[in-house]
Amino acid sequence: MRALIAIFFALTLCGQEDLTSNREQVRVAFQKMQDRAKHKDDYLFQRRVQKREIEADGKIKSQTILTLRRDPWDDQLVTRVIAKEDKPLPPGEVARQEEKLRKLVIDMRKSPPKLRVEEETWMTEMPDALDFRKAGKELRHGRLVEIFDFTPHPGYKAKQSRARAFEKTRGKVWVDQQDKEISKMQVEVFDTINIGFGVLGKVEKGTHFEMERKKWDVGIWFEEWQKVRFEIRLMMVKSLRQEIETRWTNFSLRPPVKAIPGGI
Repeated sequence: MRALIAIFFALTLCGQEDLTSNREQVRVAFQKMQDRAKHKDDYLFQRRVQKREIEADGKIKSQTILTLRRDPWDDQLVTRVIAKEDKPLPPGEVARQEEKLRKLVIDMRKSPPKLRVEEETWMTEMPDALDFRKAGKELRHGRLVEIFDFTPHPGYKAKQSRARAFEKTRGKVWVDQQDKEISKMQVEVFDTINIGFGVLGKVEKGTHFEMERKKWDVGIWFEEWQKVRFEIRLMMVKSLRQEIETRWTNFSLRPPVKAIPGGI
């Protein structure tokens, strides 16, 4: 009888998924993505940002489209608006923007931004706050990825208040098997998230975030596309419903920083 119990117990263990191993795989990929974000000043890219205001019934109230380009300006980086509603800026607006950027660069040189503490440290709790279960494999951009479903980890105690949001989220994450990078992620809020105990506001159920990343030609993993659709109730009074879709193109490495010229 003891032998049968031991065999049954062993077979049960073999059938169980190793959630710890899954978590560590995701942790490695998530850490790589965070490290990449810390070196954003090393990259140049173009972004097309489409923002939609959503009515309570789901209809689009209004929409704006901006195309922005991240460019080096000697020792600084600037972001130019190069198109609105997919139409190039008129010459007069381009000239006014260049003058504003020139003044901005002068101000940045006079008062360099202080090294600030990373505000998104709460995001580092994500791998521990969730359980990851294997959901299959597929090819993305011709590369093999493993898919994990994730749900809140029962009993996890958040170290930072904002990390309590993970108690109300679920989704999927795709991990590139060769480079151990996050290739895609989907996150859904399945219950209302209170901000400041609900006094400052609430992130409503149904908020959805999706992101896709790829290995660009320069050999760097970076975002390619993302979309967030959310409803936030601010100060218990105003509701903000938006959908913001961003696409990245023309990704490249920043060239060596030029010496500051004598005048600007």
